Amino acid sequence: MSETNDFQQIQKLSQEMELKQKASQLQVMLGQLIEMDDDEIKDRIEMELDDNPALEEADTNDNDYSDNDDGGDDDANDDDPFDTAFTQTDDDDYDRNDDGLSYIQTKRRQNFDDDVYRPPVVNEVSMYEVLMNQIRERDLDERQLLIAEYIIGEIDDDGLLRSPLTSICGNIIAKENEFVTPQEVKDVLEVIQDLEPTGIGATSTKECILLQIEDMKGENVETAQIAHAIVDKHFEEYERHHYDKIISALNIDEDTFHKADKIIKRTNPRPGNIFSSGERMSNAQHITPDFIITNEDGKLQLTLVNDIPELQISESYEIEYKRITKRTNVNDSDSDILIKRQYERASNFIEMLKMRQEKLYNIMKAIMIKQQEFFITGDTMTIKPLVLNDIAEMTSYDVSTISRARQNKYVDTNWGIFDLKFFFGNALDDDTSTTAIKEVIKELIENEDKKKPLSDDKLCNILQERGYSIKRRTVAKYRESLLIPVARQRKTL
Repeated sequence: MSETNDFQQIQKLSQEMELKQKASQLQVMLGQLIEMDDDEIKDRIEMELDDNPALEEADTNDNDYSDNDDGGDDDANDDDPFDTAFTQTDDDDYDRNDDGLSYIQTKRRQNFDDDVYRPPVVNEVSMYEVLMNQIRERDLDERQLLIAEYIIGEIDDDGLLRSPLTSICGNIIAKENEFVTPQEVKDVLEVIQDLEPTGIGATSTKECILLQIEDMKGENVETAQIAHAIVDKHFEEYERHHYDKIISALNIDEDTFHKADKIIKRTNPRPGNIFSSGERMSNAQHITPDFIITNEDGKLQLTLVNDIPELQISESYEIEYKRITKRTNVNDSDSDILIKRQYERASNFIEMLKMRQEKLYNIMKAIMIKQQEFFITGDTMTIKPLVLNDIAEMTSYDVSTISRARQNKYVDTNWGIFDLKFFFGNALDDDTSTTAIKEVIKELIENEDKKKPLSDDKLCNILQERGYSIKRRTVAKYRESLLIPVARQRKTL
């Protein structure tokens, strides 16, 4: 009898250890899924679909919306979060809910059509596409359009053409078997340099700035001409801040130089950076927001957006798994063991994806509650101090889960697209976050007298006069984090 009890106890302990090990493995999987961005999660799903025959994409032909909450009814339980937007509705009293969390209402559309919302992206069209669309509107023949395509394809991330014209000629000859001359390429390049944004296609930073100054001559011809002369004849001295030499060489006074300097400062030496991404053609790098927060009359609405496919377990595996599990006192064959493993793996993966969606939604919702004033007003000074533990307490999730959830995640708001990390910052004082104080420093520097830029000491004094308890070395640290140089490097005449 004692031996029987010992055996049962050992068997029970073994089962408990096996369950704990499986739970641990699932927790690791969930953590990995939460941290993944949009592209990574799609790749992971593709890998699972390729590796596990028990997992398949659902055949979804129903294009009608169905609204379900997670209150426990059967329909809600059948509703997968894939290809789904979790939405906080107007009925959700988020700003008066003690724990900040309530039920999730979902709106699901099986297939994306033209009339369904698609999340906005940064750089929705690439620089290549924008320029090609413009050049097609110009009066060019097919030969010139071919040359234009090759030129635009060589324009780099900064918007500059650094490849020699002879190299472009060689590419066209080799790939198109079409002989073109450097003069033909130059003629087409001049047309491209007339496209928007001004300065695009310049062969150097100097030429890029000169093209933009030419475009400003309508504002003040005389000052623009001086600015043009400064860049054209004294570009190296200007880059080195040798302003006295330039003033002497051009025989102008400081006030005249200062006016011309303002025009130069308004130019963008990297016009390609407005496209946000260096990728060209169809490989443009998109930043697709994971969340959308809209503000309607002071009422915020949160949506978790994704377009990952709806998954299900293969019907044949469903049938086989039920057959195997219903049997008693029969040892499973190798094929039966494999079927059970594949079925359980598919089931766990689907469940982990559901949990990922729910956790991401709840974490973003907690952030929205804490920073709701910013989402309503767009004023960065309203951003509250926020650390990972604050969200962990609201959601009852581990701090590690919160940390993973904010990695490579973005939210689209009425005020732009923001990295989730933007909303986190330690407290400078009881009511002010480090994010907000950085914005104050940035604003002070942007509005400073460039002849007498503000030193870190002066910035510190101004902030202290405004009631912020801050030290000079902290100001310096925040300034450096904003990639703003020290005062002497910001000085102009």
